[in-house]
Amino acid sequence: MISVVAFHFLAGAVTGSIFAVRTLLTLVAFVLMECVGATIAWGLSTGLWLLGSLFAVQVGYLGGICSISRFDAFSSREPVSTPDQVRGWLSLENASI
Repeated sequence: MISVVAFHFLAGAVTGSIFAVRTLLTLVAFVLMECVGATIAWGLSTGLWLLGSLFAVQVGYLGGICSISRFDAFSSREPVSTPDQVRGWLSLENASI
Protein backbone atom coordinates (compact mmCIF):
# COMPACT_ATOMS: atom_id res chain seq x y z
CA MET A 1 0.00 0.00 0.00
CA ILE A 2 2.92 2.36 0.58
CA SER A 3 3.88 2.00 -3.08
CA VAL A 4 0.34 3.03 -4.09
CA VAL A 5 0.59 6.14 -1.91
CA ALA A 6 4.03 6.94 -3.35
CA PHE A 7 2.68 6.52 -6.89
CA HIS A 8 -0.20 8.89 -6.15
CA PHE A 9 2.24 11.43 -4.66
CA LEU A 10 4.37 11.25 -7.81
CA ALA A 11 1.29 11.64 -10.01
CA GLY A 12 0.28 14.70 -8.01
CA ALA A 13 3.76 16.22 -8.29
CA VAL A 14 3.82 15.78 -12.06
CA THR A 15 0.31 17.19 -12.33
CA GLY A 16 1.24 20.20 -10.19
CA SER A 17 4.30 21.00 -12.25
CA ILE A 18 2.46 20.86 -15.58
CA PHE A 19 -1.28 21.44 -15.26
CA ALA A 20 -3.71 23.90 -13.64
CA VAL A 21 -5.98 23.37 -10.64
CA ARG A 22 -8.87 22.05 -12.74
CA THR A 23 -6.75 19.02 -13.59
CA LEU A 24 -6.10 18.46 -9.88
CA LEU A 25 -9.84 18.43 -9.24
CA THR A 26 -10.32 15.82 -11.96
CA LEU A 27 -7.46 13.73 -10.56
CA VAL A 28 -8.91 13.95 -7.05
CA ALA A 29 -12.30 12.81 -8.37
CA PHE A 30 -10.69 9.75 -10.00
CA VAL A 31 -8.75 8.89 -6.84
CA LEU A 32 -11.92 9.28 -4.76
CA MET A 33 -13.72 6.85 -7.08
CA GLU A 34 -10.74 4.53 -6.70
CA CYS A 35 -11.06 4.75 -2.90
CA VAL A 36 -14.77 3.94 -2.99
CA GLY A 37 -14.24 1.03 -5.37
CA ALA A 38 -11.40 -0.42 -3.28
CA THR A 39 -13.47 -0.05 -0.11
CA ILE A 40 -16.33 -1.98 -1.70
CA ALA A 41 -14.02 -4.64 -3.14
CA TRP A 42 -11.45 -5.17 -0.37
CA GLY A 43 -12.89 -3.68 2.80
CA LEU A 44 -12.64 -0.65 5.01
CA SER A 45 -8.95 -0.95 5.94
CA THR A 46 -7.88 -0.81 2.28
CA GLY A 47 -10.21 2.12 1.69
CA LEU A 48 -8.63 4.03 4.55
CA TRP A 49 -5.16 3.41 3.09
CA LEU A 50 -6.36 4.78 -0.22
CA LEU A 51 -7.67 7.90 1.51
CA GLY A 52 -4.00 8.42 2.35
CA SER A 53 -3.30 8.28 -1.38
CA LEU A 54 -5.92 10.99 -1.91
CA PHE A 55 -3.99 13.14 0.56
CA ALA A 56 -0.73 12.19 -1.21
CA VAL A 57 -2.09 13.45 -4.56
CA GLN A 58 -2.87 16.83 -3.05
CA VAL A 59 0.46 17.15 -1.23
CA GLY A 60 2.27 16.04 -4.38
CA TYR A 61 0.41 18.69 -6.37
CA LEU A 62 1.58 21.38 -3.95
CA GLY A 63 5.11 19.99 -4.16
CA GLY A 64 4.96 20.17 -7.96
CA ILE A 65 3.79 23.78 -7.86
CA CYS A 66 6.59 24.70 -5.44
CA SER A 67 9.24 22.91 -7.47
CA ILE A 68 8.25 24.58 -10.73
CA SER A 69 8.14 28.02 -9.10
CA ARG A 70 11.58 27.47 -7.59
CA PHE A 71 12.87 26.33 -10.97
CA ASP A 72 11.43 29.43 -12.65
CA ALA A 73 12.96 31.69 -10.01
CA PHE A 74 16.33 29.99 -10.41
CA SER A 75 16.30 30.06 -14.20
CA SER A 76 15.38 33.76 -14.40
CA ARG A 77 18.58 34.86 -12.70
CA GLU A 78 21.29 36.53 -14.73
CA PRO A 79 24.16 34.23 -15.68
CA VAL A 80 27.29 34.42 -13.58
CA SER A 81 30.24 36.12 -15.24
CA THR A 82 33.19 33.94 -16.13
CA PRO A 83 36.75 35.03 -15.24
CA ASP A 84 37.50 35.69 -18.91
CA GLN A 85 34.60 38.12 -19.15
CA VAL A 86 35.75 39.94 -16.02
CA ARG A 87 39.30 40.22 -17.36
CA GLY A 88 37.89 41.64 -20.61
CA TRP A 89 35.97 44.31 -18.71
CA LEU A 90 39.04 45.26 -16.69
CA SER A 91 41.42 45.57 -19.66
CA LEU A 92 42.98 48.89 -20.59
CA GLU A 93 41.29 48.83 -23.97
CA ASN A 94 37.92 49.24 -22.30
CA ALA A 95 39.07 52.01 -19.97
CA SER A 96 37.50 55.39 -20.60
CA ILE A 97 39.81 58.35 -20.50
